[in-house]
Amino acid sequence: MPTKSLRALLAFLVFLSLLTAGGTQAQGISAITPPQITYSGNSGLSFLAIPAKWSVAQKNTYQWFVNGKAVRGANKLAFKATAKQKNQRIQFKEIGSLGTSVSVVGKIGQVIVNTKPSVSIVDELNNKVTVLPGSYSPKSAKVTFQWYKGPIEISGAKSSTYVPAAIDEGFRIYVTAKYSAKGFVDNTSDSGEINIPVIKRNYVQVWQDEFNLPAGSAPDSSIWVSENGDGSKAAAGGGWGNRERQYYIPTLAKTTSAGALQIDATTTGANEYNCYYKGPCEWISSKYITKGKLGFKYGRIEARIKGPVGAGTWGAFWMLGADIDERQWPWCGEIDVTELVGKSPNTAYGYLHGLLSGGFGGRGTTVDMPNGFADDYHTYAVDWLPDSIDWYVDGVLFGSQQKKDKDWVFDHEFYLVMNLAMGGNLGGPIESGLKQADISFDWIRFSTINGIGEVFKR
Repeated sequence: MPTKSLRALLAFLVFLSLLTAGGTQAQGISAITPPQITYSGNSGLSFLAIPAKWSVAQKNTYQWFVNGKAVRGANKLAFKATAKQKNQRIQFKEIGSLGTSVSVVGKIGQVIVNTKPSVSIVDELNNKVTVLPGSYSPKSAKVTFQWYKGPIEISGAKSSTYVPAAIDEGFRIYVTAKYSAKGFVDNTSDSGEINIPVIKRNYVQVWQDEFNLPAGSAPDSSIWVSENGDGSKAAAGGGWGNRERQYYIPTLAKTTSAGALQIDATTTGANEYNCYYKGPCEWISSKYITKGKLGFKYGRIEARIKGPVGAGTWGAFWMLGADIDERQWPWCGEIDVTELVGKSPNTAYGYLHGLLSGGFGGRGTTVDMPNGFADDYHTYAVDWLPDSIDWYVDGVLFGSQQKKDKDWVFDHEFYLVMNLAMGGNLGGPIESGLKQADISFDWIRFSTINGIGEVFKR
């Protein structure tokens, strides 16, 4: 049988193992919140500890540490450091009969962050994220923020709230908080990461043109207006700024018996018009726009289109900034929902044009269409949001551009354009022997995206 002294030793060892096993826990006793260290004046040398909160009351003693060493006699809640100790590490420990808890490690003379900032989603519809700055001392410190996606700083995201861009969905973001106070060294602290869920996009159709007019009708005059000529009288100049070979007239866009709008391009009758290339025009076609009739801002723009056939054809469904008369292209902005170019019959283009994107060059992408765009109808769409534009063909996403610089001029009203051009910078040389081409629009529709999107009727 163990002796009394041996039994006492065993009991102490059991108690000691319980005490050290959990740091701030022993025998079910834990600190609900650890102690905090705060400044009690503006010198950066005087401190006052806020004791821990425990799950069960216990008798505690205190100890201050500087550079990891216990300071003799510093066993009160208040502590005053010396000037020589400035910039050295400081920590407070609370020692109880059944548990121990320690504060964060601070630096004397620097703003102390007792609890780091935290982020949470407060608006599930928009994934809106907000940050709580945590607890810090002195309380007079000013807190500024910078949001990050992984190691990448999110440009301009410096508020206590952040509404993620579409490109952020599916990624983890966090915030760095900077704490500054007069007379104190700045401090920074990172929040934990938060995953930005992918928001399901709900579309509500609010406008459409189905082209269900009697066969042979011109486009609805309450929506569309013909833009005529070879561009010589427009700001773009002859060839519409693209060295196009056609002259636009209103009569080559008509509805069909199948309920579509067909735009023709033809050489027949073209020589009745004079073009910028100093002689009779080679081609005539039609171009219709909604400028002054109908405008759009954000939302989904989509059209069901059957593209043209033949090298040199250049059919397009696109948008221009409604302020083009005050801010000429490319300052006004251009959104190409799709460009269907006959020399590349298996490719659809989706591009943006703005000042910094190089104007003509733009920024965007293309998608391969194995069966081509001319044998059947396909649906082309853009999801236009305040911070991104996404391109789709037949419901499949193939490109995306995000708001990332001063080139983002896609934050105001735009109008629609549908046309069939011939030749030009993108269309290229016109196929020898080609005399006629056409593009057909089955319908054009506009929908809001999660309530985002406007239609302007003039």
